Amino acid sequence: MNQQAAVLPVALLTSLLTLNLVPAHAAEALAMQDAAVWLQRMSDAARKVSYEGVFVMQHGAGMQTLSIFNRPVGSAKESRLAAMDGIEREIRCSETGSISRVMEGGQVRLEKRLNSRYFPDLLPPDATALANWYSVKMGKHARVAGLECRQIEIVPKDVYRWGYVLCADKDTGLPLKAMMVNAAGQPLMQYAFAEIRIGGQPRIDSSKDSKVRQSEWLMPASHPTTRPISLETVNVTNLPPGFSRISAVKRRLPNKADEVEHWVFSDGLTHVSLFLEPAAHPIKSIRGQSKQGMINMVKLQVGPMQATVLGDAPWPAIEAIAMGLEAPTGNARQ
Repeated sequence: MNQQAAVLPVALLTSLLTLNLVPAHAAEALAMQDAAVWLQRMSDAARKVSYEGVFVMQHGAGMQTLSIFNRPVGSAKESRLAAMDGIEREIRCSETGSISRVMEGGQVRLEKRLNSRYFPDLLPPDATALANWYSVKMGKHARVAGLECRQIEIVPKDVYRWGYVLCADKDTGLPLKAMMVNAAGQPLMQYAFAEIRIGGQPRIDSSKDSKVRQSEWLMPASHPTTRPISLETVNVTNLPPGFSRISAVKRRLPNKADEVEHWVFSDGLTHVSLFLEPAAHPIKSIRGQSKQGMINMVKLQVGPMQATVLGDAPWPAIEAIAMGLEAPTGNARQ
């Protein structure tokens, strides 16, 4: 992969993200069985197809260019993402998990990550269940990074999730472009390949995989960044339809002196996090929203714990989870 190809003019980056990717509201939703087939096809392509390329990510006013390669390894995958601008950051995903490597101020920081899926791997391995909570609409044909693709709209059936508009490669079903949208169809986050090569063996830059660099990926066993929780500190009595808890660990966060519990709830496409830590003093409930309206948050006290619920999800999903938290002893929320 030519690293210089990732340095693109801002005007070109903007056009890549906005060109012809609009919700196909006029199209009729597919039957649930057909919707499940399309969802699964895109999910399989992101995990089972070899590809490498450069894509652009836009979140609010921020924009970043990343290189990526993916190759199937048995029934799993091996992938690597590297930021081409800003702080030197690299993420490696495999069947054993996901690790982020950040180089800042001459120091290397490693962090085990709970999420091992990134664009274009946005859909869960078993994507057919999403058809219960999202409808699928087929849109027009388009071109992304020189390849023909078909626009596919994933529309929530209720108020608990955001929607997506994708453009899937006509031959493999691999998403070449994606846009997360709110209920009004306004973009919240966008991704688009600027260049991509599908099939064959990814041409890995050997300088990125030297023995020295490989040794930097070894997470010290005596200083894990996450570990399983041993005791439930709160009860979750209400989750939005289709959501379940997919992970629960104790971890250290950059701005916290002590470990916090981090739970993740998901329907397979939309994710919500719950952070739990001892409340140093009684707190009042606080709710907030990012400027772009993509991230919603509520902070409240549950028994002796401070609970923060946040995620790239509509407010009803955040509120449902937060209002369903109870202390195991039956103490009421403060």
